[in-house]
Amino acid sequence: MNPFVWTALLALPDSAQGWMDKGNALCNAGQYKAAVDAYDRAVKSDPSLAEGWNNKGIALVNLERLKEALEAFDQAISVDPGHLMAHNNRGMVLGRLLRFDEALACFDHVLEIDPYFIGAWYNKAITMRALGRHKEAKAALLTAKVLEGASKRSSE
Repeated sequence: MNPFVWTALLALPDSAQGWMDKGNALCNAGQYKAAVDAYDRAVKSDPSLAEGWNNKGIALVNLERLKEALEAFDQAISVDPGHLMAHNNRGMVLGRLLRFDEALACFDHVLEIDPYFIGAWYNKAITMRALGRHKEAKAALLTAKVLEGASKRSSE
């Protein structure tokens, strides 16, 4: 790891947010095992930190520890049922575990709350295709592309 990053990590406070920041820096540096440890310290300090649970799940996915990642996303959702990224991430892990119906339910839940969540539309399209529901997969993919195009135009 870059020595400047390491020095900056050491300077962060010993608090839930400090451990979150350390975990994020470690995850961004590809140090997923160390990131999981930092996120563990963050959620131990503040178990209601939904983003800590979600980020721990992301690091675990990168380590291919999918069942543990699923547990972390479940914990994020139990702390904050409206955490759409955790629902979406949970769906992606379920898809990788070939639990497509459950994955689809996650993406549908996200889209009920935020129909403009582009990533959930793409994930829904992938899941529909895996289920052999090709027409619905094409429709979901088209929706994702239209939303993505609109998003790009509005940011210009």
